[in-house]
Amino acid sequence: MSKESPSQEYLTCMGVKTHNLKSIDVQFRLKKWTAITGVSGSGKSSLAFDTIYAEAQRRFLETLGTYERQFLQSLPQGEAEEYTNIPAAIALKQTNKSGDPRTTIASSTDLSDPLRSLFMSLMDEACAQCGNGVVVHTTKDLLLYLDKHQGHYLATVPISLEESASSLRGKDLLAEGYSRIYLGTKDNNAIQSLEEWGDKALPSSFELVLDRLSSGAEHDELVNRCETIWSQIKFSSRFSLLYLREVQNKNDVNNDSNVPFHVQPYCAHCKTHTKLIQALDLDWQSGMGACTRCQGVGNIPVLDSQKIIPSEAMSLGEGAIKTWSTPSFEDFQKNFLKSCKKNHISVDVPYKSLATSDKQWIWKEHIDPFFQFLEQERYKSSARILLAKFRKYVVCPACQGQRLGPIGLNARCQQKTFVSLFQDEIHLTYDWVKGIKNNPKYEKRLSYVDDIYKEVEKKCALLIKLGLGSTHLFRRCRTLSGGEYQRVLLTRVIGNGLTDALYILDEPSVGLGMHEIPTLVECLRELRDLGNTVIMVDHDRELIMSADDIIELGPEGGDKGGFLMERTRPVPLSCISAFKAPLPERKKINPSQKFFSKKDSLSLTNFSAHYCKNLFVEFGLGKLNVVTGPSGAGKSTLIRYGLQAALEKQEENGALKNTEANMDEGVGTWDKLEAPADFFTDTEILYVEQRAMYRSIVSVPATLLGIMDILRKQFSQTTQALEFGFTASDFSFNGKGGCETCAGRGVLEEDLFFLGKVEKICPECNGTRYRSEILKVLWKNKNISQWLNTNLATCLTEIGKVARIGRPLYIACQLGLGHISLGLPSSSMSGGEAQRLRIAATLSKADKRIFCTLDEPSRGLSEFDIGNLLQTLLGLNDQGHTFVVVEHHPLFESHAHHVIRMGPHGGAQGGLIVEREIC
Repeated sequence: MSKESPSQEYLTCMGVKTHNLKSIDVQFRLKKWTAITGVSGSGKSSLAFDTIYAEAQRRFLETLGTYERQFLQSLPQGEAEEYTNIPAAIALKQTNKSGDPRTTIASSTDLSDPLRSLFMSLMDEACAQCGNGVVVHTTKDLLLYLDKHQGHYLATVPISLEESASSLRGKDLLAEGYSRIYLGTKDNNAIQSLEEWGDKALPSSFELVLDRLSSGAEHDELVNRCETIWSQIKFSSRFSLLYLREVQNKNDVNNDSNVPFHVQPYCAHCKTHTKLIQALDLDWQSGMGACTRCQGVGNIPVLDSQKIIPSEAMSLGEGAIKTWSTPSFEDFQKNFLKSCKKNHISVDVPYKSLATSDKQWIWKEHIDPFFQFLEQERYKSSARILLAKFRKYVVCPACQGQRLGPIGLNARCQQKTFVSLFQDEIHLTYDWVKGIKNNPKYEKRLSYVDDIYKEVEKKCALLIKLGLGSTHLFRRCRTLSGGEYQRVLLTRVIGNGLTDALYILDEPSVGLGMHEIPTLVECLRELRDLGNTVIMVDHDRELIMSADDIIELGPEGGDKGGFLMERTRPVPLSCISAFKAPLPERKKINPSQKFFSKKDSLSLTNFSAHYCKNLFVEFGLGKLNVVTGPSGAGKSTLIRYGLQAALEKQEENGALKNTEANMDEGVGTWDKLEAPADFFTDTEILYVEQRAMYRSIVSVPATLLGIMDILRKQFSQTTQALEFGFTASDFSFNGKGGCETCAGRGVLEEDLFFLGKVEKICPECNGTRYRSEILKVLWKNKNISQWLNTNLATCLTEIGKVARIGRPLYIACQLGLGHISLGLPSSSMSGGEAQRLRIAATLSKADKRIFCTLDEPSRGLSEFDIGNLLQTLLGLNDQGHTFVVVEHHPLFESHAHHVIRMGPHGGAQGGLIVEREIC
C-alpha cells in the first residue's frame, strides 16, 4: 500500500475571509481532536461553523438532483479560496432548551424509538386489556398434536350465538365454500350437509366443519391440509377457536374429545379472546398510544384561581378579577359589576369576605363562561395568549402523568412496565437493559435486535457516565440545568456511533463543573478514537489543553480579531485571566443557619423542588453571592424555582409563602420569603436567565440597550427633520422610515422550502434599512444608518454625554463590547457577544438599586472576558447593588463575597447546601 501524502491527512482551508477572519490559512489533522479558542468575537464560530460546516453542508446539498440544486444558488457559505478533505459534518451548536413539554431526555437523545423497539421485540405477546400473557396457537401446534396423538379427527370452528342470525341460512354458507356443519348431538345426524338446510335458518349454535385430518397421512399432505385450514380462519374476525374432534367411524364423533386451539389471542385472566399490545400502543406521540385526556403530554391545563384573582384583599370594584382589569375588557368589567349589584353581591368589600355562594355564582355565571368562550376562539392568537396567561398545568388524572393510554400502561417485560423504564432513574433502566443480556430466555430474541440493543445500552451508559443516571428519561428538557441539557445533546451526538465523520462542537463545557470536565474529555476522546475528526470551539482551559491540537484566534474581538495567533506558550493567551484583584478572605459558616442580619439579607425557608428538599437559603444584599457545585446539584433549581419564583409571586399578589408546586412553570414550594421592609419598593429585580439569546436581524444593540429611542428622538428634533416633517417614528427601520422593499431588514429573504431560508442584501437600500430621504437627515454629522454602523466605543466617546446613552454604552464597553456596532444584528454575534450584550442591557436599564440573578453568565466568554465581567459586577457591588450568580467558573467562586456550594453530587445525590463561605 502506498504511503499517504501529507495533504491527504489534513482538512485544509486556505484564504478564509468569513466575517472578520483575515484571509487565514488553517489546517486540521483528520481523525484528531482540535480545539479552537480565542477571546469572544475573535472569529472562532466564523471559522468552525460559518466556514467549515457551511462548506460541508454545501457539498452535501450538491449531491441532490438538478431540480433541487436550482434553489441553492444563493445559499450562504463561508468565504475561502480553497477547501480540501472536508468529511461529512455533524454540528452541535449552542441552543436553547426547548419549551415544548413533549421534549424530554428520551426524545432529545433519540432513545424513545430504539427502547420501544427493543421492548416490543422482547415482550411476550400480551393482552391489551390487562397486560397478562395470552395463548395463541399456530399450525405448528396443530401438527405437533397430531404427531403425538394418532387417530382421525374432525376440524371445526364454532359459530357463537351472537354471530348467528335468523337470516343466516344454509345456502349462505354454501356460497362461502363450506359444505357441512356439526351439531354436537350423539346420533348419526351429528354431521349434516348444508345442502339439506337450503333456505332453512341455521340453529343458534353449531360448528362449521372445515376438514378431516388423519395423523397417519403423509407428512407433506398433512402440512398442506393444516395450513389450508389455518388460512381459512386466521384472518377472519368471525373465528377465534378451532376444535379438533376425534372420529371413530365415518360419522361417529366423540363429543368429549374436543381439543381447542386458539386461532386468535386468548387471555386466561380476562377469559376472552383479545387484542394484542402493539408498538403504536407504546408511542405517546401517536394518536393510538397517547392518553386521550392529555394527548401524551402528561399534564392538562386548568384555570388558575390565583392568577385570575391574585389578591383576594381587593374588591370586585377595584379589579380583583385580573382577567378583566385591562382597558380591552373595560366594558366586560362594567357589565360584570352591574350584574353583581343586580344580584345583591357587594363590589366594595374584599373578595375574601364574600360568601361562598356569591363566589360560586361569580365563577359559574361569569368566569367559567368567559374562558369557555375563549376556548371557542382559540383560532385567534389573542385568545390563546389569554388562556395561557390564566392557566396552570396539573398532572393528567387519566394517566397520572404517564402519557400513555390504558393499553400502553399494561405493557410489561422482565418485571418492568414500559412506562417505568422512562419514569425510573436512568441507572435503574440501564440495570434492566443489562439484565436482559443475562437472561437466557431472551438470548434468541436479542440476536434479531442486536444493533438496537447496543444503541440503547450505549446511550444509557453514556447518560450515566456523564452524570445523568439519577434523573429519568421522561424529564422535560426545559427543567434541566444548562450543563445537564448540554450533556443530553452530547449523548445524542456521541451515541450515534458514526465513523469517518466531522463533528463540530460549540462549547461542550457550558454548564459543567471542574470535576465533570475529565469525563467530557474521556467522551470526546472516545468519539475521536472511533475514527472521527473533532473540531471544538471552547474556552475551558483543561478541555482545550486535552485536545490533540490547539488553534487560537485573536488578538481581540471584532475588527481587531480574525488573525491566526502564533503558539509561543503552552497555554493559549485567551485561557489566561488578566483579573488581578486580591482574593477576599473567607470563613466557613453553618450552611443551614442564618448569618446576615434581616436588614442586610433576603432569605427563603423550607424550599423544595425536584431534588431540593426543605432548604434554608439566604443571600447577602450588596454582595456578590455565587451558587456553585456539580452540574445537576440543584443550583438552577434553587434560583429559578425558588428565589426568582418567590420574588415573582410576591410581585404578583404579595404572597410570601407558596404551598403548591408547578414544575412546568418553574415554581417550587417554600414556607417564608423574608426581606427588608423597603426591599420591594426601593429595589429593581432583574433576571438574566441561562439561555442563548434569541438572535434575529431586527434585534440590534441599539434597541437592546435602549439607545434607539433616544437616537430617533434626537434625529426628529433636528432642523432637517422638522423641515421634512419627520417624526421619531420615521427614524425607525421597523416603522415608517424602513425601506419598503426589505421592510427595514436590510436583506431580502428567500424561502428554499425544505432547505430553509437564505438572505440577500436588499438592492433598494443596499443594506442600510432606511428610505433614501431619511438618510439625508444628519445629527452630529452622521445619518441614522451611519450611527448604527458606528462601534460602541466610538459612540461612548462622541455621544456618551447625551442623557440615558452614556450608562448602557459604558457598561457594554466595560464588558468588552466596544468593538461591535450599534446596528449589528444579533444573528451575526458570537455566543459570548450575545451573552454580554444581554447582561449589559439588563444592568443598564435599572433606575434603582439592583437585585440581579445571573445563571451561567460566563457562557461563551474567554478568561479575559470573564475577568471584565467579574470586575464590572464587583464595581456595581461597591455601589450597593446585589448579584446572585450561578456559576462553575473558579474565578467567580474565588472572588465572591458569599459562596453557596450545593451537592454533594448531581441528581438524586444532590439538592443539598453542603457548604457556605462568607468574607
